[in-house]
Amino acid sequence: MANNDTRDRVALLLRRAGFGAGPKELERYVGLGVDGTLDELLHPERVEEDFDGLLDSLSGHLIDLQNIEDVQTWWLYRMVRTKRPLLEKLTLFWHGHFAVANSKVSNPLAMHTHLATLRQYGFGGFRDLLQAVSQDPAMLIWLDGNTNRKAAPNENYGRELLELFTLGVGNYTEDDVQASARSFTGWNLRQDPLNGAQYFFDRNQHDFGQKTFLGQTGPLDGGDILDIVVKQQATAERITKKLFTFFAHPNPEPAVLQPFVKTYLDSKFDIRSVVAAILHSDAFYSDTSRYGHIKSPVEYTVGTVRLLDVQVRERSLIVALRSMGQEILNPPNVAGWAGGNAWVNPSTLLERFNYGVRVATGRGGPNDAGLLLKPTALLGEDVQLSDGATIVDRLSKVLSIQFSPEATDAIFAYLQSPLTYPPYVTGIPNPQQQQLATDARLRGAFTLALASTDFQIG
Repeated sequence: MANNDTRDRVALLLRRAGFGAGPKELERYVGLGVDGTLDELLHPERVEEDFDGLLDSLSGHLIDLQNIEDVQTWWLYRMVRTKRPLLEKLTLFWHGHFAVANSKVSNPLAMHTHLATLRQYGFGGFRDLLQAVSQDPAMLIWLDGNTNRKAAPNENYGRELLELFTLGVGNYTEDDVQASARSFTGWNLRQDPLNGAQYFFDRNQHDFGQKTFLGQTGPLDGGDILDIVVKQQATAERITKKLFTFFAHPNPEPAVLQPFVKTYLDSKFDIRSVVAAILHSDAFYSDTSRYGHIKSPVEYTVGTVRLLDVQVRERSLIVALRSMGQEILNPPNVAGWAGGNAWVNPSTLLERFNYGVRVATGRGGPNDAGLLLKPTALLGEDVQLSDGATIVDRLSKVLSIQFSPEATDAIFAYLQSPLTYPPYVTGIPNPQQQQLATDARLRGAFTLALASTDFQIG
C-alpha cells in the first residue's frame, strides 16, 4: 500500500504535469509510484491515444475548424479527456509563451494548426520548436512575418523572438533586432486550395546580404539566427525559469535554476530533459512549490472537471475561462498571460466562486460549467452529516489538497448546521425530503471546498 508521501507527490505531479486526476485514475498512478508516474508522463508516445482520428470523424459534422469556438472546444475536450496529460499541459505552456491570438490572426484553422505544431514539437528540441513556430502560418500572421521583405524589413517577429521567446530584454541590441529582421525576410505565406495558408520561402524577398548578429557576421538567414540564440546562456536561463515557474513556483532563486540551465545546455536544448529534471527535483516538491502556485483558470476549471468526474460540455468552459482571464487561443498580448498573482482579482475570484457553485450544485447542468452528479459517489455512500470530520477528510482526499484550519472549521460548521427545506415542507420531512436536503448540504460542502484558498493554490 502506498504511503501518504507517495500519494501526495503523485497527486502534485498530476496537478502540475497535467490537470489532476479523479480517484480511480489517481489510484492507478499511485500504484505506479512516483518514478513510474513520471516515466509515463514524460513519454506520452507510449500511451495509446487517437484524438486526430476522432477529430477526422467529427470534422464537418460536430466540429467546424473554421469556427474559433469549435477549435477552443476541441482543445478543452482534449485537456479534459487526455491520457497524455503532460503533453497537453506543455502545449498550454508553449501557447502562453508564444502567445499567438486569433483576435489578430482571424483564422481558426490556422490556430488549430498552431496548436498541433506546439504539441508536435514542444516536447523535443527547442531549436526544432523555434523553427516550426517561425514558419507557422498563425505566427507569420500574428507578428507580421508575411510582410517582412528585403526592401522594408518588418521587425516585429525579429524583435519578439529575442525579447520574449529566447534571450530576454538586455541581452541584445537594436542592431541585433535589425539583423534578425533582415534574416527572416522572405519567410512568407501562400494560400493552398486544400490546406489554407502555408509557409513558403520567397527567395525574391529574402535579404542575402551580410549581417552581424550577436557578434557573428555572414549572409545570415532565419535558421542561422535560431542556431545562435538557442545556445545562448540568456536563453537557457529564460526558458528554464519560465518552465520552472509554470510547473513549480514563481521567483526561483538562481541556485535553484542552475541545474536546469545546465541540463538545457548539456542536452543540446532538449525540453523533455529539462522538464524531467524539474519534475524530479527537490525544489518541485518543496513547500514553496506546494503552496506558492496559484492555479491558472484552465488548471482550476479543467482540474475540477477531472478531479470530480464532472459531466460537462466543454464549450461551456469557454465563457467561464474568459471571465476568469484566460481565454485560450486569445492571450491578451504578445507577452501572454502574466500568471501568478495576476490570476486573482475581485472579478476573477468571484467568477471562480461562481464556477464552483455551478459545478457543485448542478445549476444549469452540463451546459453551464458542468455537473457533479452524485456527491456520495465521491465521498462514500456511508457518509453521515453528523460525522463532519470524516467528510472533510474525504473531501481532502478527493480534491488532493490539505485544508487549512480555517477552511476545515468553516466546512465542519456548515455540515453541522441544521438542514434547510423548501417552504412547502411542513412538519417532519419524509425520507426523500431528508435525502434531498442531505444531498444539497454535501453539494454545499463541495462548493466551500472549491472556493477555498487551499484549492485555488497547489
